[in-house]
Amino acid sequence: MNTPRQHAHRSIVQLLLTAVGMTGIVGLFLPFTYGTSPVDAVADKELWRLAVPFFLAVLASAASIRWVISGSFSGRERAIGYVVSATMAGVTLSLWFPGRPATMQEWIALVSPVPILALGVYFLVRNSRMEPARKFNPVMAIQIAYLANAVLCLIMFFGGWERGAYCALVAALAFVLQIVLASAPGIDVVNS
Repeated sequence: MNTPRQHAHRSIVQLLLTAVGMTGIVGLFLPFTYGTSPVDAVADKELWRLAVPFFLAVLASAASIRWVISGSFSGRERAIGYVVSATMAGVTLSLWFPGRPATMQEWIALVSPVPILALGVYFLVRNSRMEPARKFNPVMAIQIAYLANAVLCLIMFFGGWERGAYCALVAALAFVLQIVLASAPGIDVVNS
């Protein structure tokens, strides 16, 4: 059983991670690489699939705040989280189809979402069996889809990172920490 002091401590940690994760929202407007931000890239007929999943930072932050405040989601909110995250994961995986990667860096970048998404599905299924952790699953699903795309782009454009890429990296690390905390056995994430 959690004491009020433990609850307050975990709430503060989750709120701090949520605030840090909001750097992903800032990164939408800053150049990621080659002077192009995700907001700019959305309008590009070739780059939009790389850019659109970065907008999950907005939904992940909102969902995380909602979860920290209430500890649960309505059925509609859960459905929105799962549908949007699955759609964005599909957008990221669709990058396999336009052509063959030319370099080892491109190969690694394109392969990287697969283990991230597979591990994410494992954690979602695992957490769905644990009462406190299952309530975080809609947030986790959104964060996993964000991570898959962010890691792909961070690897693909490594060496050419600009401020937006660093914001995406910080947001991704915050999301990973939230996922780890929510998935750690014995931690009551409902009260965190």
